[in-house]
Amino acid sequence: MKQFAGLLTILATVILFTSCDSAGGFMSASGANNEILVIMDDHSWQGEAGRALFEVLNSNVKGLPQPEPNFRIIQITPENFSSTIKMARNIIIPDISPMYSQPKFAADIDKYARGQVIMNINASDSTAFANYVTENSATILDYFITKELERNGKWLMSEIKSPSARAQQMFGINIHIPKGIVNFEEFTNFLWGTNNAGRGRQDLVIYQFPYDSERVFEKESLLSVRNQYLGKYITGSFNSNMTTSTEYTPDYRTMEVNGIFRAELRGLWEMTNDMMGGPFVMQAFVNENTGMVVVVEAYVYAPEMNKRNLMRNLEASFYTISMPEPEDVFVGSK
Repeated sequence: MKQFAGLLTILATVILFTSCDSAGGFMSASGANNEILVIMDDHSWQGEAGRALFEVLNSNVKGLPQPEPNFRIIQITPENFSSTIKMARNIIIPDISPMYSQPKFAADIDKYARGQVIMNINASDSTAFANYVTENSATILDYFITKELERNGKWLMSEIKSPSARAQQMFGINIHIPKGIVNFEEFTNFLWGTNNAGRGRQDLVIYQFPYDSERVFEKESLLSVRNQYLGKYITGSFNSNMTTSTEYTPDYRTMEVNGIFRAELRGLWEMTNDMMGGPFVMQAFVNENTGMVVVVEAYVYAPEMNKRNLMRNLEASFYTISMPEPEDVFVGSK
């Protein structure tokens, strides 16, 4: 509860300077990225149900070299859930009551503000709630993380009005690249952008190769492709090149984003013969207009810094990817 007064001040300030959406009459949701408000009374929050929910939201981000929580968590009581607080971007509202025969959750989108996500989690008692939240931890986390990335992708497209012209020309895709990525190198079928920062370096890589079968989207195949392409073009001192670290088994999944099937790897990179390393995430998909597999990868080098936000800010660009009409773009490589 010590955080409540400060939170109220921050939200009030943000709302004061947020303009209405002329289309829907809503103001934009407020609050920091990767922050979730839990609306729960103090007794439940300190008990079995609250502890279970806290453990899920406070769990470590996948694929980082050091522990960082998935979300910053702020708990406020229902009586303090005022009209100002209702403008927050991510909200969880537990409801524990005997009226529920089975636990369940449901989401409300844009209920009080544009770009807002509210998840209602219902259960008959604290034990049922704790068990349900724990059993569905991956679903809860993936839902909020994806919504954050989608929201940040929309913001990126509003900030960067036009997709990267070079990415269109080389790979036949639309992608909005963050403003800080301003230094680029090009090779055959390979585009490498970086902010070249001395602290908190962020890099984005795009490359492509011909599609031959769906086996290319299997985990081991993607690892082999990654090591081949990045090992060839991302080099450093002492005859070093980039490879995938074996200290952390990369996390693999498939999904559909904006109607495009994608395979994703998330793990750690390192430089051979050097001490450099950090987290990466890559997504691969087929550009049906060209018959090529396109891989987009983000990675960070930020020793002694937290990396969750750096990675998610880059990863948001994945959620701006679309395919232009074939006649709208010339595809070629340098």
